[in-house]
Amino acid sequence: MTISNKHNLFYIYCQKKIMNRIILLLLTLLLFNCSSDNNEPTSQDIPEATLIGRWNLVGFEGSILYEFTTDKRYTFYSEDGNFPTLEEVQQQGVFNGLDWYYEGNKVTIDLNFGNFSTLTPQFLCDNYVIRWINDDDELHSVNFREGYVIAGCDQVN
Repeated sequence: MTISNKHNLFYIYCQKKIMNRIILLLLTLLLFNCSSDNNEPTSQDIPEATLIGRWNLVGFEGSILYEFTTDKRYTFYSEDGNFPTLEEVQQQGVFNGLDWYYEGNKVTIDLNFGNFSTLTPQFLCDNYVIRWINDDDELHSVNFREGYVIAGCDQVN
């Protein structure tokens, strides 16, 4: 074997080692970057257990929507399932919400004229659903966040 042939064989040997290392590196990266089949939401996917936001009323989907701000609950009505934003409605004129507040684990909404509604919220389905329970431990109503598909929650009943 000549020096040239030995050099070529050594060159091919080195190329194979480099290629094997590159393939091993790529397979390792692929293994760590692959997503799993686990469809469980991560903590980043789960919203905070708060009333603040927009909520559909079960049984009246597309007709009634509640929006809770830090101190008001606004009610929106629709005939076609499209609801304006709070900002859009407020720009059109007077749109008053109802005062609400937490008292312990209960939520009280001032319905005006001396009328109050006090219910206990139970957050379900990663905080996308609220079951409202009255003082007799009976179900009052169920709300779910705007954009959430309530059929995906098996904890409601």
